Amino acid sequence: MLDAVERNVAQCDIYVSVAAVADYTVANPSASKHKKGDSPLALEFAPTVDILARVAARPQPPFCVGFAAESENVEDNADAKRKRKKVPLLVANRAQDALGSDTNAVTLIDAAGRHPLPPGPKLDVARGIVAHIATLLPGRA
Repeated sequence: MLDAVERNVAQCDIYVSVAAVADYTVANPSASKHKKGDSPLALEFAPTVDILARVAARPQPPFCVGFAAESENVEDNADAKRKRKKVPLLVANRAQDALGSDTNAVTLIDAAGRHPLPPGPKLDVARGIVAHIATLLPGRA
């Protein structure tokens, strides 16, 4: 995913990073099958490259939009994530409510504050997100 993004992001005005492919990867993959034994098997994980943060840190980044599917303290955790990654807009929701559902409720978090969208079908929520992005783009009122 990182390679595909890096090949194409320079020609983008807006980058919407919907979800991480994975936050972690196996740190010590084995070249062969592990034989079953009597002792527990332990896996060690390492963080993956944060693609959104990497795009936002470019010298001339596109307008970056991130998502935060949180399980608790949704808006506070999302706002901290937005600031840490230095993105102008973050879309926050409760993971346990959104995953596997046809509806969603999100709060858009930007430098001006928190903007909850009404709960509804995901297509309607997506349209609300796009409308908010349009208000934040340079040259827009």
